[in-house]
Amino acid sequence: MLDVQTLLPFDRHHKILESLKKTGRIVFIDEDVPGGAASFMFTQVMEKQGGYRWLDAAPRTITAEPHRPAYGSDGDYFSKPNKETILTIVRQMMAE
Repeated sequence: MLDVQTLLPFDRHHKILESLKKTGRIVFIDEDVPGGAASFMFTQVMEKQGGYRWLDAAPRTITAEPHRPAYGSDGDYFSKPNKETILTIVRQMMAE
């Protein structure tokens, strides 16, 4: 698991690609809406760094739902990626 701290500059030393080479799997998780930061990271690693060459399973992005969240912590839980969603997708990827 790598925690990206900044998008500009993004992964100058290709640490994400190094991890992908070891595991053959990659998932980008972000609290932004679909097409936001996760999409940017996906493009950088898959297209610019050639990460697609090392995939053993389909790459995934997990983002917030494409709607405005309700007020309060319940709104965040059902709008942003949560533990259950992440674990389900990771388990599916490991089974591929």
